[in-house]
Amino acid sequence: MNNQENPNNVEQTQVDPRTVNAEVIGELRKDKIGRPILVIQMFIIFGIVLIGLPIVNSLMNNQSSFLYKIFNPNTAIIEPPTSDGEEKEEFLNASEEQPLLSGTSMKYENIVMENFSLAGNYITFDIYSYNGVLNLDKEPCFLEVYSASSSNLIATVKLTGTYDNQKQRVSLTAYGLSFNGNYAYVGKVVEMDYSDYPAHTINSDESGIGSMTCIMDNRTLEYTFKNNYLIGIKDSMRVYLKDQKDDTAYLNLKGTYETKATNLGETSFVEEVSDGFVFNASIDLENMKVPSSIIDYDYYELDTESKVIYFTLRGKGFDCK
Repeated sequence: MNNQENPNNVEQTQVDPRTVNAEVIGELRKDKIGRPILVIQMFIIFGIVLIGLPIVNSLMNNQSSFLYKIFNPNTAIIEPPTSDGEEKEEFLNASEEQPLLSGTSMKYENIVMENFSLAGNYITFDIYSYNGVLNLDKEPCFLEVYSASSSNLIATVKLTGTYDNQKQRVSLTAYGLSFNGNYAYVGKVVEMDYSDYPAHTINSDESGIGSMTCIMDNRTLEYTFKNNYLIGIKDSMRVYLKDQKDDTAYLNLKGTYETKATNLGETSFVEEVSDGFVFNASIDLENMKVPSSIIDYDYYELDTESKVIYFTLRGKGFDCK
């Protein structure tokens, strides 16, 4: 036999691959699967960087952190100055006794006082308001001055003037105040309530009428009381031409007193004298009220008790008797 038989008796047919047409049964779109995952990964990485970068930056700047110590092994850590384990405060508490020194900075409510200098009868310091405008002439605020060694009260100084946030250098005094350069002094700010003023009694006649005269420099104030309550004020001020900067300053000051006399009425006047002028005023508080146009914090309202006037005027440096 020339032809070999197929053992399985199956006829095999040869197919030309060039005649076969490919048929597409499906398509795998990688972009639909991979891209959402990539976007999610990018958001995760961005979130980690956004949150972690400030933390790392903070650790790098914190000398106490482990990360700072790793990258700066030889850097010495400088601790901030402390007092009894607490951070140093910006101001000392002025309601407690503090040393009256050039380096002292103390605060009572909105009153900030610093850079103290003590000489003769005056205490000099910088003062400003911590918040807003501060009129201490209207407030019963005083600076009590004590001997640092004996704790004896030397004087009580009335705080005066109007201040904002700009520092002003002021010099204040009180009656009997005298500093000795060989001694140290401390001070604290007190705000007086009506009941805090020490008692003071005016010598009076049978009808209860009495007076108190307060003198400082060229000014004399006489207060009249009935049963220890204010009923009248007399004010006398002597102004010398030689004490003024120039003629213009003298004339401006004279004009100010003339306006004051006019506003107070016919019982007040300015009189020219050979070396200056004298201002005189007499105010009967039982029959008139001091006009609001006159700003004078040594003029008190009707029925003000003598102890308030006595204590305050001495705190300004007046000798009151």
